[in-house]
Amino acid sequence: MPRRSITLNYLLWTWGFFLLVLSAVFLFATGQAERAVLAEAEVRARHSLDLAAYLLRAHPPFGAGDTLAAYVDGLGPHLGFRLTYIVDGRVAADSEVGESGVPDMENHADRPEVRAARQGELGQDLRLSRTLGRDMLYVAKALPATATVPAGIVRLALPVSALRGEIGRGRETLLGVLALIFVAGGLAAYLLARRMSGSIREFSQVAAAIGNGHFDQRIHIVPATDFAPLAEALNTLAARIGSHVGEIEERRQRQETIFEGMAEGLAILDASGRIVGANRAFREMFPKIADPVGRTLLEAGAPLCVDRALSGDDGRQAAARRIGRFELPSARVVEVTAAPVSGAGQGRGSIVTFHDVTEAAAMDHIFRDFVIDASHNLRTPLTKVLGFGETARDQLAATPPDVAGAGAALDVVVRSAGAMKTVIDELLTAARDRFAAAKAKAPATDALAALKQALAGSVPILRAKGVTARLIDAPDGPVGVGAAYDVLVRFFAAVLAQTPDAVSIAISLTREEGDVLVRFQGPASLGLILPDAELAAAGGKAFLDGATRVVRLPQA
Repeated sequence: MPRRSITLNYLLWTWGFFLLVLSAVFLFATGQAERAVLAEAEVRARHSLDLAAYLLRAHPPFGAGDTLAAYVDGLGPHLGFRLTYIVDGRVAADSEVGESGVPDMENHADRPEVRAARQGELGQDLRLSRTLGRDMLYVAKALPATATVPAGIVRLALPVSALRGEIGRGRETLLGVLALIFVAGGLAAYLLARRMSGSIREFSQVAAAIGNGHFDQRIHIVPATDFAPLAEALNTLAARIGSHVGEIEERRQRQETIFEGMAEGLAILDASGRIVGANRAFREMFPKIADPVGRTLLEAGAPLCVDRALSGDDGRQAAARRIGRFELPSARVVEVTAAPVSGAGQGRGSIVTFHDVTEAAAMDHIFRDFVIDASHNLRTPLTKVLGFGETARDQLAATPPDVAGAGAALDVVVRSAGAMKTVIDELLTAARDRFAAAKAKAPATDALAALKQALAGSVPILRAKGVTARLIDAPDGPVGVGAAYDVLVRFFAAVLAQTPDAVSIAISLTREEGDVLVRFQGPASLGLILPDAELAAAGGKAFLDGATRVVRLPQA
């Protein structure tokens, strides 16, 4: 069954109440009016009865051609009533029937009003007239004998139809007035219900807007004091939800910034092994697909060995576990770890971390090559040194000592030692060249991601200090520099943490003439304590340009 609107419900209830009350008023008023009209008619009839009795008593004796019946026939129309004179139960005169019809009228001795009049009372009765066939109001009284008329009963009759006509007209007038009140009351109730419905609709719209994320919506106009608690509750609800959602959104942005700023590649897998989230470093490691969400690691570009290693892991361990070290098609070497994670109703997934160990792997390879080359190239000079050293020792120990032979042997030892030094210098130079080449192949550090991570991590400190920090200008995409990622994060966080209280700073990151400049525009403390040594080791520099703190980094 469809629900009715509050306007229709209010209107129907109001009309029902009005109908009930106005019906009772109508019945009561018409009853009172009918009784009042009848009472007035009775009073008029009694007065007219007294007048008729007086006229009959005061009339001179009837002469030839002048009879009581004729006199009554003429008197009735002037009184406006039916006038009847009854003697011993028989009708002697009647103004409605006429003198000629009187002899044919039946005996009226049994009429209630006649019987009451004969007993000396004022007789009264309301009934259907047998002679005229109409409802009549009868009033009768006894009249003693006079010189003019014999003793009898004088009776007046008033047609009730005339009274009922007056009552009907009164009912129609009252019904019209009540109908007007009913319609006007219904219209007023409709307008009031519409206003109430409009207020409720406004409350509903504000609640819907709050549900859709517009937490700044408020109810400013309250139509009545009864709605004030509801309006206050909705406004408080919107403010609290907005505050909570703002905190959640701030935390989400902070976590997303940290997630995107991590140097390690990170992929979140669901129970079926498909990617539900991946950070910037992961997308850079596997650039085959721009958006890997919804794909498997193999589809995203990970080597088959990585996919098989992860598939072979049962994932039952509660802590993070090492999967292995693998070389990617891009010549990067990554250390892969996986940690289980549970989702509500979605089964058990995992977080896979790809830690770039290319530099460490290159160092290991260079060290192995160095050891192999050193053991191979230094074996012959070492053998010579050992052999000629033993020879020189034996010659000096002989009797007599062979000084000349020992000197010759020691010359060979010296030359062999020089050859060993040359070999070692060449090996070290080659190792440095290999390390430099390997380092040059390593991916550059994203200064923008490091800056965003430092901003996200510094939010609690900045909020406590009343500092507002905004990144107003930065290139799209990563900004490669030669400094290490963790060094940049620590340096930027130190700059932000030493910002004076209750200030606003604007941060920009630009490329200028082969360098990357990070500017912190706003009030600055002169006594900054910054990790300059780590930044200088990477070729970076920090300085003040007026009130602006500037960090210069070599572009990779």
